[in-house]
Amino acid sequence: MESMNKQKKYSFPLYFLLIILIAGLSLSQGCKKDSAPQEPANEVLVSYQKILTHTVETIKQQIGTWQNMYPEAALIANNTTSAVDVYKITYKSTYKGASVLASGLVCLPQSQGTYPILSFQNGTNTLKAGCPTENPTEYYFSLMEYMAGNGYIITLPDYIGFGASAQYLHPYYDAETTYRAVIDMIKACHELLSEKNIQAKFSGEHFLMGYSQGGWATLSGLKNIETNYKTEIPVTATSCGAGAYDMLAMSTYVLQQEVFPGPLYLPYFIYSQQLFGSHSDPLSKYFNEPYTSRIPELFNGSYSNLEVDAQLNDTLALLLKSNMISDFSNGADFEQLRSLLVKNSVTAWLPESKINFYHGSADLKVPPIQSQLIYTSFQNLGVGQDKVQFISLPGTDHEFSLLPWGLKTIAWFNELKK
Repeated sequence: MESMNKQKKYSFPLYFLLIILIAGLSLSQGCKKDSAPQEPANEVLVSYQKILTHTVETIKQQIGTWQNMYPEAALIANNTTSAVDVYKITYKSTYKGASVLASGLVCLPQSQGTYPILSFQNGTNTLKAGCPTENPTEYYFSLMEYMAGNGYIITLPDYIGFGASAQYLHPYYDAETTYRAVIDMIKACHELLSEKNIQAKFSGEHFLMGYSQGGWATLSGLKNIETNYKTEIPVTATSCGAGAYDMLAMSTYVLQQEVFPGPLYLPYFIYSQQLFGSHSDPLSKYFNEPYTSRIPELFNGSYSNLEVDAQLNDTLALLLKSNMISDFSNGADFEQLRSLLVKNSVTAWLPESKINFYHGSADLKVPPIQSQLIYTSFQNLGVGQDKVQFISLPGTDHEFSLLPWGLKTIAWFNELKK
C-alpha cells in the first residue's frame, strides 16, 4: 500500500511536467515557422541546371569567321562584352488541355546587369536528339547562345514533343500547343531571373525571333502575347524568317509542284495531327505505298529531316494519292484537312511592336510569297512601314538564308534595345 502511494505521489508531477514540455516544444516550433515563412514556389519554372559556358574569346572568334561575308558579324563580335552561361530548364506548359513538363535553354550574360529577354524559335526538326536541350552545341543553337554576349537573356524552347516531353510526337504546326510552349518558357525565364544565385536580371524588354517553322511559331506567339499578355510580356520587336504563315496557301503551293524538295512537310503535319486527335483519317487516304507504311517509323524521333526526306519521295505523284493532288482545293474529302490548315495559320492584326519579315528570294521549300502575303495583309489593315517591313535576302535559298537573317536580326535588335 505504501509503495502504491509513492507511485501516485511521483507519477502526477512527472505527467504534468511532460505535458508542459510537449506544449512548450509545439509552441516553439509554431513560432519558428511563423517567423521564417517559406518563399512561394514558382508557378511555371520547375528546375534549372548550368550545362555550358562560352568565353568572350570563343564568341568573338566564332562570330568573326563570318565578317568577310556579312558586315553585321563584325559589329556583333565587337559588341560582345560578356561570357555566357547556358542553363537547361524544365517548366510547366500545356498539351491537349493538360499540364505537361516542357524544357528549353536559357542563356545568360555572365555578369551583373539588366538585360532584355530574346526568345528564339527553331525551324522544322524530326529528330528527338536534335532539339536545343539535347544538342546545345549544334551550330545554329550555339550561334544563338553566343548572342547573349551582346547583352541578351536568350530563351530556346524545345517545343512539345522534344526534351522533357519527348514521349509525345511533336504536334507539328499546331498553333496553340506551340505558342503556349513559347509563352510559358518566357514566364519560366522570368522566374529563373528572380532566383538569388542568378546575377543577370531582366530589363523589362522582350524580343522574339524564329526561322522557318520558328518564323511561324514566333508570329503566332507574338499575336497571342499582344492579345493576352501585353502587360506581362511587353515586346519591343519581332523578326520572322522564311515562315509559312498561311498554311492553306503553303499546302496549295506544294501540291502544284511536280517535285518538292521538302516532302516531309505534309506527312509530318497530317500524321502528327492524327496522333494529336485533330482528325481520324487513315494515312492511306493521303499517301501511296510504300510511304503510308513508312510514315509512323520515320516520325518516331530517330531520324533527321534529311533522313526522313530520303525515305519519302520528292515526286509528289508518287508520294501522294492522285485525288489528294487533284481535289485538295475544293474536294469534300479534304475539307477537314483544309480547316486544320486554316485554323493553325497566323493572320494579320494591328500590332503594337515592330515586326520584320525576312525571306530568301531563291527559297523553294517555303516560297517568298508567304512573307509577301502576310506583309501585304498587315498593309491592308493600315499598318505602316514604321511597324512592319518585308526584307528580301537576294539569291539565297531556305538553308543559306538562315545565317544572314540571324545576323541582321541581332544587329537590328541591338539598334532598338534600351
